[in-house]
Amino acid sequence: MVSAYESDPIFETVPRQLSNLVTRIRSGEIALPDFQRDFVWDAARTEELIRSIISKFPVGTLLFWKQGGVERIASRNFGGAPPLQGNIPAELVLDGQQRLTALYQALTGTGDEHFYLKIDAFVDIQENEVLEFHKVDFDTAIISVPAPNSSTRKQKRSTVQLESSHFHIADVDAFDDWLDEYVESQREEPGFVSHKYLKSLYRRMRDKYIVPLRSYGLPVLTLPDSTPMEAVCTIFETLNRTGKPLGPFELLTAKYFPHHVNLREYWIDAQERCPNLSDFKIDPYNILQAVCVRVHGSAQRADVLNKLTADDIRGHWDEVVSGIQHVIDMLQSDCGLISPRLLPYGTLIIPMAAVWPEIEKLDAFDQAEARERLQQFFWCSVFTTNYDQGANSQIGADYSLLKSWVISGVGDAPEAVDKLPLMAETLRSAGIRRKALHAGVMCLLVQSRAEDFHKGNPLTQFRISATEVESHHIFPKAYLAKVGSKESSELILNRTLIDGKTNRIISNKAPSVYLGEISENLGRDRMESILESHAIHAGTDSGIFNDDYEKFLDERLAILLELVAKVTKRDIARPVPSA
Repeated sequence: MVSAYESDPIFETVPRQLSNLVTRIRSGEIALPDFQRDFVWDAARTEELIRSIISKFPVGTLLFWKQGGVERIASRNFGGAPPLQGNIPAELVLDGQQRLTALYQALTGTGDEHFYLKIDAFVDIQENEVLEFHKVDFDTAIISVPAPNSSTRKQKRSTVQLESSHFHIADVDAFDDWLDEYVESQREEPGFVSHKYLKSLYRRMRDKYIVPLRSYGLPVLTLPDSTPMEAVCTIFETLNRTGKPLGPFELLTAKYFPHHVNLREYWIDAQERCPNLSDFKIDPYNILQAVCVRVHGSAQRADVLNKLTADDIRGHWDEVVSGIQHVIDMLQSDCGLISPRLLPYGTLIIPMAAVWPEIEKLDAFDQAEARERLQQFFWCSVFTTNYDQGANSQIGADYSLLKSWVISGVGDAPEAVDKLPLMAETLRSAGIRRKALHAGVMCLLVQSRAEDFHKGNPLTQFRISATEVESHHIFPKAYLAKVGSKESSELILNRTLIDGKTNRIISNKAPSVYLGEISENLGRDRMESILESHAIHAGTDSGIFNDDYEKFLDERLAILLELVAKVTKRDIARPVPSA
């Protein structure tokens, strides 16, 4: 009976001889996707790999992707190999570039280092014995020296003096000729034994340690040419989690390069024109998602990889980049986003940027109203936590409604604006691990003119940076532990933006104590005003001045809910009091 896998294999598994791989790399039949990183191994790692090969140890599996004679993505040859010169490779290497490049350069003598085997280190002439691998001193048996006129990547250790017994492994196919010359050269050496004796010994050494440099079979998994782009992208992301991050943007960069769209140059230009992209760590893939949602109504990876065209990018890239810049500017000026750390959801910028080009087409008055609706959408999405899961699906759903509702104010609003509930219990129980909600509350405080604890000046981007403002505890964690509080100290309600100096004053003290110390410098009235700017009730009977944590939490919740209701323009569902 044929299994499901045998009838429709996901990939082929075939061992490939090292000599065959080298030949196919030289001819351009096997190449690299253009998004692969450059060769980075130093000589020591290549020496270790050669040791494993000649010892017949496993060196890991390679992953190839058949191309079927059609140029799907841009490709390039391995470092040291001839350029492809327009040829379409039969296979691309998704995993194994560093190993294959190291072996290709070592076996062809094309890299910055040349590699040698000291053949006498593999034999015991007196005992007429070829040593087992565990008896070989590989520190001296395999060496590398800088290639003539080359600059090595890393500082080379002291130069090794080559001896007559050092065999250049790039000459592996001519080993027998080299051996004849070497044995002949030993005739005048003390203790020389017969040619026949030496050649017999070295040929056994050849069969054990030299032949693998040609015949070693590297296990290769090969994806069929029918493998969809999104599958290749997922596989490649998984393989490269421990190395330089590579994902769908790199894959698409290679895909569009043959169509005269150089995404690398697009991205560099975008960062130069719009510094906020780097400041807020915008992923260039997010720009492609915004383009895709504008053109195809979807930000799903399968659609970005398969539906997006070079013409789509040429037509929408610049306006989306401008949209991201303007959205960030708006959030900074109107929504309290004065630090990249306070951005609740990076993905939330995508549908907002995608609709921005339509906002810019409006007259000044209509633009102002559209901006207000876009801000309402931002706040509602944050406080309904609507982007915690399924963000890519949410982007498409929101954009389809935003482009009408934001522009004209008519039609259905996105679900976060009028369908999803705003729950008081959510904010009351949320801890700081709810990072988006936490960041949203901090933005809300800044937007509501929260003041610093030194002079009572509104918090600005400069003051946050200059005075080391961070989200810190209001009731210190150590203090709550000491008094045995049943409420968690890590609630969002117990956090606000506090500068480093004030936080050191707070230490592990009761609020009534550290507030008294601060009041000595600012005065009680000024201290109360600052607290109220942070949505903290500061009356004489307040929870904070009486070290009553539960009362403080209830008081602060009530104030924050009013602020949330104001920016979301929504009613908030509150718990029904028990009878």
